[in-house]
Amino acid sequence: MLFPYNPIRKVPLDYQGIESSAFSVQLEHQKKDEILKSWKEVCVVKNNYLLIPNQEVKDSTDELAAQTDFEWKVIREFFDGKKFVYTLATEDVSYEVAEGDHVGLGLNVWNSYDGSVAFHLSFMAYRLLCLNGMTSGDCFFSFKFKHDKNSEGYQNELDNAVRMFDQADMSLDRFCQSARMLLTPLTTDSLQNIRNDHIRELPVTKFGKIMDEYLLNNKGEYESRNTWDFMNAATKILWHNDKPTVTDYKDNQYVVDGLLRYGAEA
Repeated sequence: MLFPYNPIRKVPLDYQGIESSAFSVQLEHQKKDEILKSWKEVCVVKNNYLLIPNQEVKDSTDELAAQTDFEWKVIREFFDGKKFVYTLATEDVSYEVAEGDHVGLGLNVWNSYDGSVAFHLSFMAYRLLCLNGMTSGDCFFSFKFKHDKNSEGYQNELDNAVRMFDQADMSLDRFCQSARMLLTPLTTDSLQNIRNDHIRELPVTKFGKIMDEYLLNNKGEYESRNTWDFMNAATKILWHNDKPTVTDYKDNQYVVDGLLRYGAEA
């Protein structure tokens, strides 16, 4: 089986003794019916690609979070064999959007073995009532590292990244201020505006699932029938997928930012 924290290695490729400029990235794994472990190729990268093990990413993030005054908990670990997401959250920093509805601070960390996603950290929001994760490129900033030889000092950069936490409180406050602009009735006209002008690129299948969640949920989660409810229906679909994909994360940010922009313009 493939686990995010299994050993990883970069092995040079060659053909009949001729060395290639490409390297094979191989992850240690063990099948259920096998005693011995073996190596499985997950991708091929260039020779200057800096391979950062997920275990190092996790350890560095935990160390970084430990330097703060907040108590963090792990709310998600996602790995598809190539891309890795590690998500922490704290209730020590939170703001109220609607009465009794608080939003806390989260931290999303990305890494990849195939170079498709740069190693980076970004803050996010999460709803305390249901742990819906809400990512936003407009309200939260990121600290990104490139996967090449120039990033060999990324540990030193991580030490500097702790400064991100000094502004995290203000970023969450800004997010919640924007979210309060969504506490307005979601009419047919406003929904049409949102779909046409703010989340037009969201696939029809996902938009349909969000509408079903918003309209057919019988647990009383969206009784206010406002745009904030609609955002929570969207993030419930896009965050709580049993088998999340990178696209789900991207769509989450796309919808959240689109709705916040709608609220600012309405």
